[in-house]
Amino acid sequence: MTNESAWFTKVQQLHLPAVIPLGALPNAQAPLQDWMRIIREDPLLTIHLFRYANKMLASHDVSVRTLDHAVSLLGASRLVALSEKVPRVNGESASAKGLLRAIGDSLLAASLMRQWFQIRQIPWTEADYWVTLFYDLGIWVCWLLEPEKMESIELRVKNGENRDTLMQRLIGMAPRQWNEQLCQYYQLPILPEDADLKPAKEERIQSFKQSALKFFLPFSHDLAFAVRQDWHSDALDTLCRTGEISLGLTEFKPMLKQWVAVAAREFKLPHAAIAARRLLAQQPSVALNKNGAGFNANDLALVKGLSQAHNTDVAPDLSSWPEAEPKLKAQTKQPPVLKEAASLPETSPPVVQKRAVVNLNIQREIRRQFRNQNSWHSPVEIQESALYGLQKGLCLSRIVVMEENNGFWQTFDSEGCQSYLLLRNLKLAKQSSEILMELSSRVTALWVNDKNRNKAGKKLPPPLLAATDDESFFLRSFSIGNAVTMLLYADAHGQDEPLNAIDYQLFREYCADWNTALNKMRQ
Repeated sequence: MTNESAWFTKVQQLHLPAVIPLGALPNAQAPLQDWMRIIREDPLLTIHLFRYANKMLASHDVSVRTLDHAVSLLGASRLVALSEKVPRVNGESASAKGLLRAIGDSLLAASLMRQWFQIRQIPWTEADYWVTLFYDLGIWVCWLLEPEKMESIELRVKNGENRDTLMQRLIGMAPRQWNEQLCQYYQLPILPEDADLKPAKEERIQSFKQSALKFFLPFSHDLAFAVRQDWHSDALDTLCRTGEISLGLTEFKPMLKQWVAVAAREFKLPHAAIAARRLLAQQPSVALNKNGAGFNANDLALVKGLSQAHNTDVAPDLSSWPEAEPKLKAQTKQPPVLKEAASLPETSPPVVQKRAVVNLNIQREIRRQFRNQNSWHSPVEIQESALYGLQKGLCLSRIVVMEENNGFWQTFDSEGCQSYLLLRNLKLAKQSSEILMELSSRVTALWVNDKNRNKAGKKLPPPLLAATDDESFFLRSFSIGNAVTMLLYADAHGQDEPLNAIDYQLFREYCADWNTALNKMRQ
């Protein structure tokens, strides 16, 4: 890259924004550890700190490779001044949305690397974290410089093209070369060459670690991107087979669910959990067949050791994360019963439309309030607003909220059920049906409709079926902490338009945010 290069000229004129808003920073008198804990999740802000600290060491034969080192050089006053001086990203722009998704991929990759190194018993340091995080800096910069072209590349990759090839055509050089030159320009830590490693007694372990870093760095970033794109893609299956061989784990893909869940809890930046939310949204709902591939007891047992090895209390349980933005998939044949709601691409009729009565503005406002912890003072307030959003935003007619009580699900609140005594007084034994047992054991959702009613009717308790009076309906379980404590029923009784796949998707996303708000209130 030379000064005459068009791309380098663009980079020189680029003012890297910070991700974390000013209001989220600690006050100037807060301990440095509070600042570092927050800044650690904003790699763009960290770039400014690394660069400034390395300039201070320009005359020394040493470079800054950790945030601790950078902060110790800068001092508290410079740290505060620099953090407040950097412009903030405009979250509504196309470039910012793509940038934040890419940063989320890199955060997920860093968490996957840490967990794999623990499995292989390889030392993991803060310097390794930053090397991993900045490995795809070139992708971030391209999102800032050419958002429309990057959006096109993502779509083409989803259709089966190779991302590295498309990136090379865009920037005119290999992505690795582009990334290394950017890291040199911003004075960021990169993977050291073998010749730079320490000799003597550390040589053997460093050589082993170096080879692991060289393999897992590209693998972790490719995997993070593939999980966010599509859990069921051939590309992800291929990567998982590679992971099975490299880590010696025959259950790599089931364990990947748990690693992604750990990453979602590890970082507060919501974009680090996009892959987890989409993964969860793409898992089958309560299955009427035995071969469902959702989260199960074995999955949870596999991650238990990993989650205990790292503090994962910084975010709610994965089951309460918003199941946001799953792309609706093409349907070329009749989908399996009760599989996740999916629509067709624009070129494949018929396209499912949202019901005309649905008010997206209301449901979005309630969801925004769910995410703002300062909006609520008690669980009662959360529930009142949640029921209002279900009725006025999603336009659901009859809503029943049930709580667990001595082995039964029993109604404790309802809306729109004044004339429906069976619903208003619903009481269901948790062991009375296979589906209720599954709803009682994990957070999941179910949509009973005309296409699956006969099969569902054999696995649902008769009192529930009698109360619904052949109406299509949604069920969704909620967890507070690790325990499933609430069950929600909702239908569109008396409305001209029946419930459809769009309603089901909106319902699940809305309930995920509701569950998140309940867990935040508990904390």
